[in-house]
Amino acid sequence: MTLIRTVPTRWAYPLLLLSLLSISGCSTPPEYKIIGKTTNSTTCQVSAALCIESHVFRAVDYEKDEMLITYDSSKPAEVADDILKKYRLRAKRSDSLDSVKTTMITAATNGQDPIDLVAAIKKQEKEVDASTSNFYTTANVGNNDLYPMNMTGVAAARNRTGNSGAGVTIGMIDTPVDMTYNDSLQASIERIDLVAPGDERNRLHGTEVAGVMVSRNPRIGIAPQARLVAISAFSTNPANPDQRRSNSGLVARALEIAMDQGVDVLNLSFAGKSDPLVDKLVQAAVQRGIVVVASAGNEGPGAQPSYPAALPGVVAVTAVDRGEQVFGRANRGDYISLAAPGVGILTTAPRGSFQVSSGTSLATAHVSGVAALLMSANRAQFNPNVLNNTAIDLGRPGRDSDYGYGLVNVERALTSLGAR
Repeated sequence: MTLIRTVPTRWAYPLLLLSLLSISGCSTPPEYKIIGKTTNSTTCQVSAALCIESHVFRAVDYEKDEMLITYDSSKPAEVADDILKKYRLRAKRSDSLDSVKTTMITAATNGQDPIDLVAAIKKQEKEVDASTSNFYTTANVGNNDLYPMNMTGVAAARNRTGNSGAGVTIGMIDTPVDMTYNDSLQASIERIDLVAPGDERNRLHGTEVAGVMVSRNPRIGIAPQARLVAISAFSTNPANPDQRRSNSGLVARALEIAMDQGVDVLNLSFAGKSDPLVDKLVQAAVQRGIVVVASAGNEGPGAQPSYPAALPGVVAVTAVDRGEQVFGRANRGDYISLAAPGVGILTTAPRGSFQVSSGTSLATAHVSGVAALLMSANRAQFNPNVLNNTAIDLGRPGRDSDYGYGLVNVERALTSLGAR
């Protein structure tokens, strides 16, 4: 969905800056582009002398000089070649997304506006589809007080089964994971890098998320015996060094790799808007029986639904603190499935260090780890509905837009599965 704003010219820049700084507590506002002009029709009706010319803005929440061309993989490559030539595009790479029978061309637009190109191609071309390469951002923020890991019954469940995720493969799409000097991560992770590892700040989010799922440290990892395939597709946003960002082309490639790797659980600790290609691939993963777990988002109660969490079949996770209160910056909505600890979480960090962090990213990792625990205990009987049916109800009775079905509970889920 494209966000359009109109602001009187003489007030546009100061008002826009103030309004953007107030959204979500962000330190760096998103970029906007002037796409036209309009007049205030209300004042014009009173007097032509009162007409105020205004700029119309559009959020630049996509790669500015890049777009995606997709087509049925059974068609010849010449189909794309003709489109590239006709619209003065340059192919940067080609990827086969076999899970959805699609070929994806990542193309440079050579200075042309991707939005305009997408509109033109969709209107005039029948053999291919086109889309902007939309941004996704990781979903963790700040620090807080530590929480007791056993508020979801993890420690008791591990003692009960003695099987902490063994035989289960978790996939994650995130920033690169730093395993340097970290014995608690090295044995559990296979890393596939689509982006350069970068500096320690660039590796922080992925390392935090991985630690929650598979660290061998008993105070941190939920399913330490699980295999983790860590696919790096996120890196530092040049406009905001504190934000980790990816685009739909990279995420699509990572999703295809995860399915090729045969993952059982797929952790998506990131959020963005609905994207036709990424949505299609996520739904393909769900249809394959992969348990897809995604972050509800950290944009606050008034935010729009976050994707891929809002897709059907995806386990959308919000965060709660040690008092079982929903994280103040978490998104709300009827797409929320479950709540999990996500405030003041002790986890791994680059160069063998540790970090206390908060956000729906970490709550998502907690649920992914829980899913691996349960699958290793009784794979034949497990499905995501077990998590919903055994959650501890929080907030209003029944499922609600703050907590979903409630706080995930491992012990109750194990009992439901008949695991000893």
